[in-house]
Amino acid sequence: MDTANMEQCPEVTVKCFLLSRFQRAIGQQETLGEIPLNRSKDSARLLYVSAIALKFAKTWQQTPQTIAAQLAETLEPLCYPDFAVKVAPAGIIELELTDAGLAVWLQRLAQTNLPVSESRILSPVVSADQLFPIQYSHARCCSLLRMAHRDRIISIAQPDVATAPQIWSLASPNPIPWTDEGDRLRLVHPAERSLISQLLTVLDNLYPTFEVKNREQPVNYFKLSNSLSEAFQIFYSQCRIWGKIKIEQPKLAQARLGLILATQSLLRFIIENFFNALAPLEL
Repeated sequence: MDTANMEQCPEVTVKCFLLSRFQRAIGQQETLGEIPLNRSKDSARLLYVSAIALKFAKTWQQTPQTIAAQLAETLEPLCYPDFAVKVAPAGIIELELTDAGLAVWLQRLAQTNLPVSESRILSPVVSADQLFPIQYSHARCCSLLRMAHRDRIISIAQPDVATAPQIWSLASPNPIPWTDEGDRLRLVHPAERSLISQLLTVLDNLYPTFEVKNREQPVNYFKLSNSLSEAFQIFYSQCRIWGKIKIEQPKLAQARLGLILATQSLLRFIIENFFNALAPLEL
């Protein structure tokens, strides 16, 4: 990817990553924002779809199926091993996150700071009562991480901090054991998958923040963060970390804590940068 495009769309979000691969596959100076790319509405799958072949069919004077097949062949090595690429009927290109790719993105979310734009877009003011459940979820994440550090399930580099850090840096395990020995994701419970899906939804909706030309595009960050907060609460109520899980499946416990790290990171980012509010360590 050339320097200009990297400045326009650093590969911070999954959407940015895929748009840059489409840019390479097309091999033309198209504007990244003009490439149609969306998450599938099928929440059970981490699937992205593009109708780019339909868009270019008239210009390129080829059928959508032919264009899609050519682009998919070029995209496959560019996206491997993060995505499986295939062509669906009507020339729609499908890109589905593999377990290996998902592990990479979850690790990034859990252990890499998100860049802060110089020109922040503050969300419309929300009341303290509206914001409280989101702040509570953030504080709950922090409490669980500190408890896990004390119980030696994980080791946090700097557990005793006065304010919420950008990232709770792990000394161990690093990387987090997202996958098993067969490279299959450990996180298969419906509540885990729902939280993962919501994490990626929030991340992709941060795309306008990082993509220069679309920074004024309106995004309902309250709705996004509230949905993430709710998904976290359901996950925590249904997916155990301590007790039998800690003793018999310690790596699963660590992977679940990795989801909590990623959730805390995104909630803190939104609370501080879009609501201009405090992301509390405890409530």
